[in-house]
Amino acid sequence: MADVFISYASEDRERIVPIVQTIRSQRAGQVFQDYTSIVPGERWHARIVEALRQATTVVVFWCRHSAASEHVREEYQAGLDALKDMLPVLLDDTPLPDPLRAFQWIDFSRQPHGGLADYLPVPYRRNEDRHFYPFGPDGDPRDWDYEHWVEDEEHRRSRWEADLRDTQHAIAAAIVDRIRVPRAM
Repeated sequence: MADVFISYASEDRERIVPIVQTIRSQRAGQVFQDYTSIVPGERWHARIVEALRQATTVVVFWCRHSAASEHVREEYQAGLDALKDMLPVLLDDTPLPDPLRAFQWIDFSRQPHGGLADYLPVPYRRNEDRHFYPFGPDGDPRDWDYEHWVEDEEHRRSRWEADLRDTQHAIAAAIVDRIRVPRAM
């Protein structure tokens, strides 16, 4: 059974999955995340309770979504009640609840949503009202301004995706490093 329990808000699932996969690859599959650990037909609440009971560490991805989630609150409270190692991971500037403040956290709040924010495309706007369409090599009119904007936007998106992967790996590495530290007695 898993010794690391992942608690997060469902709104952040797509952002968290790559991080959990990286953690799982470095922890030999000893990580519980509801999305990948509960099989169809299982009683999900009972499975979560059992996973929390067996876990030694509860990782809580904390942000505005998790602060609003009753399930996240129940999960971290169960971890606290069972005296589990707690590891809050701050994804934005949402204040930690008092019970979690007692634990040293990993802070990724300096970037929007921990650097895991969605990609936001920039709308195209022409710089001038009147526009001349020069002819391209094939003799057809071409909108060079728009074509350059598309190239710039594709480049910006690829940089964003690379930054996102780097951030996901950094979060996973920070969690794995913390989990490997022996529990203080």
